[in-house]
Amino acid sequence: MLLAIDIGNTNIVLGLFRDEHLVLQWRLSADTSRSVDEYRAILQTLATAAGLDLPAQTRALVLASVVPPLTTTFAALARQWLRIEPLIVHVGLRLGLNVRVREPARVGVDRLVNAVAGKTLYGSPCITLDLGTATKFDVVDARGDFIGGAIAPGLQTATEALVSRTALLPRIDFAAPPSPIGEDTVRAMQAGIVLGYLSLVEGLASRIRARLGSETVPLIATGGLAPLIVPHTRVIDIHDPDLTLKGLRIVHGLNAPSPPSDSQPPRNL
Repeated sequence: MLLAIDIGNTNIVLGLFRDEHLVLQWRLSADTSRSVDEYRAILQTLATAAGLDLPAQTRALVLASVVPPLTTTFAALARQWLRIEPLIVHVGLRLGLNVRVREPARVGVDRLVNAVAGKTLYGSPCITLDLGTATKFDVVDARGDFIGGAIAPGLQTATEALVSRTALLPRIDFAAPPSPIGEDTVRAMQAGIVLGYLSLVEGLASRIRARLGSETVPLIATGGLAPLIVPHTRVIDIHDPDLTLKGLRIVHGLNAPSPPSDSQPPRNL
């Protein structure tokens, strides 16, 4: 099987693919203080609970990370525990699209992976929207090239900043209020945060589509906070919670010397 790992600033998402099928996934907190051995113990426990022997059944590993210390940790885990050389995503790999921005090397690899998945699975042009620690729009044009996007603080990130910098504002549940006019502090905050982010998503989607010259460019949403936003707007055409993992599988397929086949006998380590 192929183990795909998406390391973000808040979470680490791991997915196991049997050929093209995502058969299992796990979500961990992104903790740079954990050692290789600690992550190995966590994954060993999760794998055992799922009836898996990861060292024997994992034939390849692809990794996209925006947290350099965790890139090092998981690369070491792959080499030391799984006995696999990881494919670490970077802009120099074959991606199936051209990266036409001013500083390609500074584009987050998670953004590139989402763009690859969007183009491959849903066609060009397309817009991907990753709702997580940051809110990220990424754009593939009609030629199939990645041309950039827009980045804003994530809904939870902005809320934590607001609460931490004010003496009296409380922490709130992220829920859409019944009205944009809050009748108390909590609902006023929900209106400003949840409905405000809906307006951000809708406004940027409209502007990006206008720039691309078409109001029908598909917008594909993913990320941990997507379920909060998707039900309340019509500008999002597709909700694909596994978009990034699928993109990692696609990038691996474009760069692996030979695709991992689950029909091969297990390796003896």
